[in-house]
Amino acid sequence: MATIIFKPTEACNAACAYCEVDHKGWRATKIMPAETLELLFVRINEFLLECSRETVELIWHGGEPLLLGEDYFSNALSFQEKHCGATSRRIRHRIQTNLTLFSPKFTDIFRRLGITNIGTSYDPVEGVRLLKGKRDANEYNRQFMQGVSLLEKEGFRWGLIYVVTKLSLDKPLDIFHFLTNLACDGGVMFNPLTAAEGLYDHLTITAEEFTEFLGAIFTVWWNCRERYPRVEPFHSLTRAIASENHPVYFCADSGNCANTHINLGPQGRWSHCGRSADCGQLDYGSIFDRTIADVFADPKRDELRRRGEILLKGECAGCKYWTICHGGCPLDGWHNTGSFLGKTTWCHSKREFIERYFLPITGIRANFAQDDHYNPAIAADSLSANVAPPDPHATPGMEKVLSRRLLKTPA
Repeated sequence: MATIIFKPTEACNAACAYCEVDHKGWRATKIMPAETLELLFVRINEFLLECSRETVELIWHGGEPLLLGEDYFSNALSFQEKHCGATSRRIRHRIQTNLTLFSPKFTDIFRRLGITNIGTSYDPVEGVRLLKGKRDANEYNRQFMQGVSLLEKEGFRWGLIYVVTKLSLDKPLDIFHFLTNLACDGGVMFNPLTAAEGLYDHLTITAEEFTEFLGAIFTVWWNCRERYPRVEPFHSLTRAIASENHPVYFCADSGNCANTHINLGPQGRWSHCGRSADCGQLDYGSIFDRTIADVFADPKRDELRRRGEILLKGECAGCKYWTICHGGCPLDGWHNTGSFLGKTTWCHSKREFIERYFLPITGIRANFAQDDHYNPAIAADSLSANVAPPDPHATPGMEKVLSRRLLKTPA
């Protein structure tokens, strides 16, 4: 699956305390024109015709995409129907929104686009989630909860991302219980705050702090994992360590993002992913000049494709956890060392969590096999071998199977 992180606007009605996009204020008013939006679907159709076994996942992102209004999404569907007649069934739409602008006018067009699961983010800690203008947290909370109620009333499933900051560290269980009860039918993903050095030092956390935050809630999750199966990173890590099937990874752990992900911004510039676009790295040119196939073949991606081999011979040589993280996100390596060939800055956190919490609490006897022949390269005519990131809001079939299997594992 080829994943396009699609940012038709970087404008947003919120002023979240740690948002790097909001920090770039001068770009916040850009909205992708209709002619560029139409060209995107021309490019998608070209790609799908060339790669007959491939699919495209288009993730609407931002900024806040609902600021575009329902007509913008209707135009996108019209362009898809116009240019992707033979390939439309291989296009999947998803969206990430703060939900404060969600209203009944979006429900019909979302269903027509095939969007049934909606991603969002939230923080119950005071002063983190704010609306612009008066930086009003109470109004943000009211509108968010109203959006959640409407989603559930209209039959959408949803899940959320929680960004762990310094303000979270003294209340891990309170946050866990609040979020899992709020999004009991969807996924909850805990991510550490990652930001450029000096930008949000009062909020950023260390690898050790993230380990302890996860450790404080892991036992609770493990004991109620049937009720809240899709809590990350616990669910995916359990799946990677305990599943008899080949594990599926998020983009940061796949070691294969050079073959799966691209980003398109409001001015029609291709880049590697949302993070790379935010920090001005890995620009692949304009949609007016370059096709999707051109972007995947860009020489700058060759460095990322070689990254696994280089890490296995260097920083990650002999690491028994290699098959779980593959050196992590190359953007983390770049932030830490100035090179995409460095391993993730969060390596220590993952290792410590596994050894201090996961293995002792679960009692799972893990067999970590070092992959000495790692090669993320794929056939030139297809991206079908890509390791695709899992949908945190997917149907719970696999989770139920895995939970039944884990119940037989001695604690």
